[in-house]
Amino acid sequence: MDCVDELLTLLDYHAWATERTVQTLTPLSAEEFGRDLGSSHGGIGGTLAHLYGSELIWTARLRGATPPGFPAPGELLPLPELLPRWLAHLRERHALVAPLPPGELLHYTNLGGEPMVSRVDDSLRHIVNHASYHRGQVVGMLRQLGHSAVNTDLIGFYRQQNRS
Repeated sequence: MDCVDELLTLLDYHAWATERTVQTLTPLSAEEFGRDLGSSHGGIGGTLAHLYGSELIWTARLRGATPPGFPAPGELLPLPELLPRWLAHLRERHALVAPLPPGELLHYTNLGGEPMVSRVDDSLRHIVNHASYHRGQVVGMLRQLGHSAVNTDLIGFYRQQNRS
């Protein structure tokens, strides 16, 4: 598998894991979604807003556009309406990055106003890793609320794709 195929497969995994995670969250009450659990970004709603906002920010950077700010957790509700938007965004980004050379340099300004330079492939790996980290936090918070969580491990994605 070459680098481009590997990156596109990681983005496919990321979309798969995002969809499974958001579907798992849909039964939460608005109170549970918004509850401050003393965790990353407060709770599930804050963490999900951070994740979704990060998606929008990195895609804007890949387009060479000014990134938007982070949405408020309440702007994500109802979750069943968020999921199609989020998945459509991930498909658009997949199409955007497919023709980009992996080693191409991405010039952007971070949210602190500092100029940055990163390789496209490094940025894409960061996006997937960052989301995996926060999905893990969401799993912990779901369990803290007494809910079960779905498995979003990379090997589970590979198995579902009949790769192993």
